[in-house]
Amino acid sequence: MSSRIVVVGGGFAGFWAAVAARRVAPAEFDVVMASRQATQQMRPRLYEANPESLQIDLSPILQKIGIEFVPGEATALDHIARKLVLDHKKELEYGRVVVATGSALRRPLLPGADEAYSIDTVAEAISFDKRLAEITRNSGAPTLAVVGAGFTGVELTLELRDRIAHHGAPGAAEHARILPFDAADVVGRELGAGPRPVIEAALAEARVELRLAVSVTALARDSVLLSDGQTISADAVVLTTGMAAAEFARNIPGERDRLGRIVVDRSLRTPASAAIFVAGDAAAVDGGDGHLVLQSCQHALQLGRFAGENAARDLIGVPTIPYVQPPYVTRFDLGRSGAVFTRGWERTVELTGAEAKAVKRRINREIIYPPFDATREELLALSSVEPALQRRPTLKSQRSP
Repeated sequence: MSSRIVVVGGGFAGFWAAVAARRVAPAEFDVVMASRQATQQMRPRLYEANPESLQIDLSPILQKIGIEFVPGEATALDHIARKLVLDHKKELEYGRVVVATGSALRRPLLPGADEAYSIDTVAEAISFDKRLAEITRNSGAPTLAVVGAGFTGVELTLELRDRIAHHGAPGAAEHARILPFDAADVVGRELGAGPRPVIEAALAEARVELRLAVSVTALARDSVLLSDGQTISADAVVLTTGMAAAEFARNIPGERDRLGRIVVDRSLRTPASAAIFVAGDAAAVDGGDGHLVLQSCQHALQLGRFAGENAARDLIGVPTIPYVQPPYVTRFDLGRSGAVFTRGWERTVELTGAEAKAVKRRINREIIYPPFDATREELLALSSVEPALQRRPTLKSQRSP
């Protein structure tokens, strides 16, 4: 049996899974990260200006810890032979594998949907930003259509005036028409009623033309067709229509949820194959509080730590640890209106305005980044799952057989 632990994916979950596996596994065991590039995209920030700056090179930190990086796109997985296939040809044998391949935008199945912009990846966000720069130069008062008024859609909507101003046209920014569309009858339905009044007030202050309970039937880069036959012309159309597990998850045997995520047990192992652990946006698991984890970085960071730790523990014959998610919070950017910070699944508002914005910025610009200045020992220690277990000591003894 191979003594190699392979982590597929280099996002938030993949990175911390590899670090945690390296901390637990004996020195003679190889820990490998396989991904297209050794870069991490700061996806929670892609609604902001300067998207080209929102990716970081992981190579120095991987080398410091002793994690091998293997470039390539994961295209198949043979769970019987325990082999990962990269680029349809390169094979990596594994003793345990952690699938942390993330999520991707759910483009609606509508005519022209592929022509619309998105901010799902750094490359797509750069393409949209170039379009913003172009229309800033050529349009006195641009019109921007945002399809989707959920978490990402609202954050992007409330940033757009400042992004237009960032490209050198403050006058155009103030006169721009910004039109978010959503089939739901309320804004940010998935966020619940708690923060909604604060979000609605921010949208009103930003003078956006919110269109709710409307169905989009066709899209293009410069127009939106509605079910009532109305066509809305725009200088750019951008999709923020939610996420689903990335396509690679289809290679993993077992049950899936409605988002295409692999349903795993509390150790983050897929019941259909003992050697496969799943983390991040590809995993569906109860966080220990009766709620399924979300496709968000705060869950991905923790899922990665547990998956990497448990994959290594299982490989060396040590009992695995049931997954525990730290208390759930939301940090929602409201552009010029600051932010809103909520706590718990009931999303009780605790902070708003500038105070919440400071918390949001510290998390997005500091806490979620890999600590490049840390020593090897500090990095390994930061991958520990113990802080989460200490919050719920009753779970410490609930070890998997």
